[in-house]
Amino acid sequence: MIPRVHQQGSNTLGLLHYLYGKGTHEEHIDPHLVASFDGMAPDPGRDSSVTKRDLQHLLDQPLSLLDAGRRPDKHVWHCSVRAAPDDPILSDEQWGDIARRMVAATGIDPGDGAGCRWAAVRHADDHIHIIATLVREDGRRPDHHRSGQRAQAECRLIEKELGLHQVAPGDGTAAKRATSAERHKAQRQGRRRTAREELRETVRRAVAGAGRAVRGSSSTDWPPPVC
Repeated sequence: MIPRVHQQGSNTLGLLHYLYGKGTHEEHIDPHLVASFDGMAPDPGRDSSVTKRDLQHLLDQPLSLLDAGRRPDKHVWHCSVRAAPDDPILSDEQWGDIARRMVAATGIDPGDGAGCRWAAVRHADDHIHIIATLVREDGRRPDHHRSGQRAQAECRLIEKELGLHQVAPGDGTAAKRATSAERHKAQRQGRRRTAREELRETVRRAVAGAGRAVRGSSSTDWPPPVC
């Protein structure tokens, strides 16, 4: 399970339009809320009487109550959490629990009754997006320092508890998984692999071939001369 804390932004409505939209290649399926800060946030994906602006106003309300000089320039916190390809498909309830654990672990909503307002949107089987406003209900800023590392640590615990594929702690060398958009594009083009996966395989074969060439050379050929 891979969490990614994205760069902070300033446009809550813009991010909601993306999360509830069709996606770059129409890969988003049935966008809907799986959890929120109070469990009662309006869901424009499932309630036709609700708009994305309604949800934006609710999330940004603590921000709007601050004096202009106290409002953070980048008030939008965004974290995506993605399951491994071989993990089972999780239910909305499971993803909702994961979202609540992520906002607690990262300091967004630590459970003290005055955390930030947030919502978790699911628009694919394998991942969710969490959007939050970086102003607490009491007007203070949240303690979300090193939230990326804290999210990683929480995911390691979740993997063990749910029996999911376990990522090595602190392993920043793992190959990035193809995105839903990349897989959708490959399917439309009739390819079994995405461009990222094909490039990775080409590099792997090139490295393997170079290794065989080195093993077949004499000892005087290695290391090569510096040009």
